[in-house]
Amino acid sequence: MKRVPLVVLFGTALLAASPAEACRPFGSYVFVEDDKGGIWFTEGDNNAISRLMPDGDVRSFPLPTPHAEPSSIALGKKGEVWFVESDAMQIGRLGHDERIKEYPTTDGHPVLVAVDTKGEVWFTQMAGDHPAATGEHTGHEKKWISKIGRITADERMLSYPLAAGWPTSIAIDPRDVVWVTILVRGDLVDGNGRPLGKLAKVDREGRWTILQEWENSCPSNLTRTPDGGLAFSDHCRGIFARIDANAKLAEMAFPPKTTIQQMSATRDGTLWFTAAEGGRIGRIATDNRVEFVDRPPNGDEPFAILATKSGDIVYSEFYNYNINRLTSEGVFEEFLVNVDQRSGVRIAKEGEVCAVKFGARIVEKKKMDLLRSEEVKNGRFRATADGVEKMVEERCLNCHDARRLLLSRRSDWAPSIERMQDYMRIRDVPQLTDEEKKILIGYFNTYYTIAAERRVER
Repeated sequence: MKRVPLVVLFGTALLAASPAEACRPFGSYVFVEDDKGGIWFTEGDNNAISRLMPDGDVRSFPLPTPHAEPSSIALGKKGEVWFVESDAMQIGRLGHDERIKEYPTTDGHPVLVAVDTKGEVWFTQMAGDHPAATGEHTGHEKKWISKIGRITADERMLSYPLAAGWPTSIAIDPRDVVWVTILVRGDLVDGNGRPLGKLAKVDREGRWTILQEWENSCPSNLTRTPDGGLAFSDHCRGIFARIDANAKLAEMAFPPKTTIQQMSATRDGTLWFTAAEGGRIGRIATDNRVEFVDRPPNGDEPFAILATKSGDIVYSEFYNYNINRLTSEGVFEEFLVNVDQRSGVRIAKEGEVCAVKFGARIVEKKKMDLLRSEEVKNGRFRATADGVEKMVEERCLNCHDARRLLLSRRSDWAPSIERMQDYMRIRDVPQLTDEEKKILIGYFNTYYTIAAERRVER
């Protein structure tokens, strides 16, 4: 299979004249690179772990548990792939034998995963956020807790609960020190509504050390840097910070109204980041100068980002199912991905299980963007004779913003509507009835999906 990207030379789009067919995955929350230059990521809609190979082909590994919602991913000491199955409340491992093993977590949904030099696996869990004196947690259920979990080398599952708050990011430095950023809701601090942010460490015995606390703070995005230190961001305070190898912390102001989604460090210490506002990507130089890079406008926001060993920058987007690359030569490449469920599709060579025409799908996506541009601009859903759009606004917007729903493209909305129930429960919003779920799934499947008829078998 050949890689046929949509190449954009700083604003000028050139669609490949002879679109090829290729197997492509759903975009990811996190990217990691292996020692052969392959990019690993998770496929939420297709319920798989996948690898974008250096030649542009994709290898996918379907998960044993349906609708597991794989999110974070990390490479193990020997090259095995560890990942989070958030909805399934499991940590997964893809071994060299290409078999997947799943480890059930306790007390709630895992979110982020990291691996230390001993090969032990650490993960965050964001459930309840403030324990009572009895040790019980508020949140989804009393038994669900916010914690750091650890899977030991002999496969024991250990839990290190937080005294208060959620773990918003985790990183392990070269000395195997586990760093965690924590957010405590403002109404649980002193009732003033301002969140409390913390920087902490946790050791193998589960002992917590709080290193810093800040008022009106929401730290996240702990990222390793090549000098043995770390960096993180805090958009509530408008700063990013570096922690050197001696644990000395230095903070720098960030451009106003900039929220960092993710960061990734290059070999020279430059930090690339995705920004929530304006759909931008940028870089923080080693002298802490901040620069933004213009990218092809498409109305969407970048999310996951990875600085590769070759000097390329790979990033995903919130609502478009593609993998994007800014090459070291300054060229943007877009790998449009397949969002159709792969059940019933014949397995092709080396596990690749789908084939989609790049050109046809890109044209379809552009048409859909044009059709939806006015909806997105005005925040209004597609009107129907039976007025279902009013139900969408009344029921769905309690847990989602309009733009997110208007821009989402899926092959089947049923899993998303089911997850919405979880969000409603967390926020004490009345649950959807079975009839409401049926109506909403039908509405979104009719007006807000990418059609599957362009999928072909090999």
